Amino acid sequence: MDGYQYNWNVVWQSLPELRQGLIITLQVSIMGMSLAIVFGLLCAIGRLSQYGYIRKFSVAVIDFSRSIPLFVLLFWVYYGLSLKFSINLTAFQAGAIALGITGGAYMAEVFRGGINAVDFGQREAALAIGLTQSKAFNLVVLPQAIRIIVPQAVNVYVGLLKGATIVSVIGVADMIYVAQYISLNSFTPFEMYSAVGVAFIALTVSIAGLAFLLEAKLNKGRSRG
Repeated sequence: MDGYQYNWNVVWQSLPELRQGLIITLQVSIMGMSLAIVFGLLCAIGRLSQYGYIRKFSVAVIDFSRSIPLFVLLFWVYYGLSLKFSINLTAFQAGAIALGITGGAYMAEVFRGGINAVDFGQREAALAIGLTQSKAFNLVVLPQAIRIIVPQAVNVYVGLLKGATIVSVIGVADMIYVAQYISLNSFTPFEMYSAVGVAFIALTVSIAGLAFLLEAKLNKGRSRG
């Protein structure tokens, strides 16, 4: 980029707007992850069902959700629901739902793997002492599975956080939206998107560090038990 005059002052001057955009990015990704956890757990339970038709339906839902690009899903949720069913969602809501569907498909496999990793004998022991299937799952299986699920769930969230950068295409005023708007008006695309890149690196490293500490704490509690 010979002859290009860098203007990093624009980044410093735009920090309040970038910070607000970052907050919205975090909000939509956290909301999406919350939906992904619920959707993923339901699909995982369906995949582990004793009824074949429920298992097949759950597999179909998971495969369908994983095969649709997030970009396309955003438009389907935001515009498709409005045009076909007159369900008018805000751009933020549509973004969170699309992220939840995409993340839920991956969380389903994370939950299934964690649940299957728990020794089946413990489930049988819980049933033998009089617990119902649901209580055995909630009180015995799920708490142990969480220790296995947490690290992989963090990876799913990091993926959703990065995926959230495209919600600006339907008008969500996230960090990318703000950076794009400022760069178009100040002719500083390199500086603005570099700032976004640094922010995301800092976020993902921080999240990974917190996940490591949480995993260590869970494993420590397990070893004491």
